Amino acid sequence: MAHLLGAEALHLEYPTKVVFDGVSLGVDEGDRIGIVGRNGDGKSSLMAMLAGRREPDSGRVTVRGGVTIGVLEQSDVLPDDLTVGGAVVGDTPEHEWAGDAKVRDVIAGLVGDLDWDAAVGTLSGGQRRRVALARLLAGDWDVLALDEPTNHLDVEGIAWLAEHLKRRWSAASGALMVVTHDRWFLDEVCTKTWEVHDRIVEPFEGGYAAYILQRVERDRQAAAIEARRQNLARKELAWLRRGAPARTSKPKFRIDAANELIADVPEIRDRVSLQSLAVARLGKDVVDLLDAGVSYDGREILRDVEWRVAPGERTGILGVNGAGKSTLLGLVAGTVQPTSGRVKRGKTVKVATLTQRMDELDPHLEEPVRVVISRLRTTYSFGAGSKAQELTPGQLLERMGFSSAQLSTPVKDLSGGQQRRLQLLLILLDQPNVLILDEPTN
Repeated sequence: MAHLLGAEALHLEYPTKVVFDGVSLGVDEGDRIGIVGRNGDGKSSLMAMLAGRREPDSGRVTVRGGVTIGVLEQSDVLPDDLTVGGAVVGDTPEHEWAGDAKVRDVIAGLVGDLDWDAAVGTLSGGQRRRVALARLLAGDWDVLALDEPTNHLDVEGIAWLAEHLKRRWSAASGALMVVTHDRWFLDEVCTKTWEVHDRIVEPFEGGYAAYILQRVERDRQAAAIEARRQNLARKELAWLRRGAPARTSKPKFRIDAANELIADVPEIRDRVSLQSLAVARLGKDVVDLLDAGVSYDGREILRDVEWRVAPGERTGILGVNGAGKSTLLGLVAGTVQPTSGRVKRGKTVKVATLTQRMDELDPHLEEPVRVVISRLRTTYSFGAGSKAQELTPGQLLERMGFSSAQLSTPVKDLSGGQQRRLQLLLILLDQPNVLILDEPTN
């Protein structure tokens, strides 16, 4: 298969962390690559470097002459005042795009149910994502780089996207790189998997299920090697401890080797540990929606909704993009007012919402993570009674999976997943007793 693009000895680092060190890899025609890894390990940064959107600190990315690369950003970058049609086809005359079967298929599959002249700012998060995807997929690209393409999409949208990507190119042409946490999507679309971890990129054959099987086998072999290392370490340690007189006659090279063996313990990956936060007291009356309805510009979104939210309730809300899920949550939160019916709230209710977009972090983009948290309070209490703990902002952030080095990292340099985690933490620290999560796993 012909080579499309490649990377040689890529090195990328922030002031507080080395992300990649000496990474070399390539993308060939026919490759369908899923990129997986923990938040903050560099998945989006890797794809941005390969797509030419970011320069590495050292090393180089080479692209075969004439190869075009289309990129879907993780964040929503569409202007609110742009129309759906303007976003998807731009200034292309109608007779041109309407005569292209591929463009017609993309429009029908992603935005066929949307008003062509509607402003992007009036759309839901899922509808905006579909417009962004249609804008990209309507183009002609040799390589597609998709960063979290399934974010905000409903089940129908995800299924259509998977099917489109499978038949977009012939088996031996085109290339796809995709960062996503959707395991079904990875299995459905990808033929290779790259795991990003510990400054390296490790390739595996197959989709997500095949990758997991191979990684389990790799970890089993690593565990067997580690067991042998520990067994040898115990023997060497016992040998070192055999009395001072004997130690003086021990060969120095063997002492050094034994000490190195004992010290060679692999670093344990960070674990997210978030204990229950103290919350404000919640009475028996929470939020009641009584025959509530919402309309925008004469278009009815919700009608005759009756929902009485009870203390301790855990409710999941499902529906296609544009059905009104976020509007319903807005009624509960108080950010949306009903155009019919009414909403009744208990006196002790304190609502907090994790929104689809991360606008709350915009004022803090230049500030280090530690500063953002410490500005709220100097100490935080976890638990109650004899198990109560007082934590500093730094200790709290480490409980949330941020390393010590990342505490001094500006918010703008965090990965999308880490920013989402910080956004959630800021909401929880306000100690709400009613928590609304709008697409929390994005």
